Amino acid sequence: MERLAIGGHKKKEDSPAGKFYRRRLCMEVNLKKLERVLSTAEVIYLSTSKNDIVSSRPVSPLNIGLRLYVRTSGTARKAEEMLHNPNIAVCVGNFYFTGKARSLGSVSDERNAEIKASYILRYPDSFGSEDEFIKSDEVFFELSIENVSEWIYEDNNPIGLAEQKL
Repeated sequence: MERLAIGGHKKKEDSPAGKFYRRRLCMEVNLKKLERVLSTAEVIYLSTSKNDIVSSRPVSPLNIGLRLYVRTSGTARKAEEMLHNPNIAVCVGNFYFTGKARSLGSVSDERNAEIKASYILRYPDSFGSEDEFIKSDEVFFELSIENVSEWIYEDNNPIGLAEQKL
């Protein structure tokens, strides 16, 4: 029996691609692992877009559960793009996810005090006098995950892709 595998090519079920296709259908995303990866990642790769032009860059995340927070200058390209189009994509470790960005306003806003305190705990040098990235117009964005994918490996070889809607 033949099936369409990833990429639309016909593959026999007993071929490696056919086995990959079958395994892909029954794998689950390990959300606990995603949370661990997010809590230790110094950098994630955030993709945003405006007017059908996509840009990506490394950012330092703070996660509280599966919610992510990033800080940036309010005039930065990524801030402008997230305000114009809240759809985002993130890559970290073996995970890829899409979701929405929401501006939370100034890092100095009293409503963001808890996030700022948590950010300082995670990144002790942030917001200090030696923080070269701090600007007077710094804002927080919350990134929420809507769809997540995880590449599954066995003995350092990819064996499948798990996907889940949150």
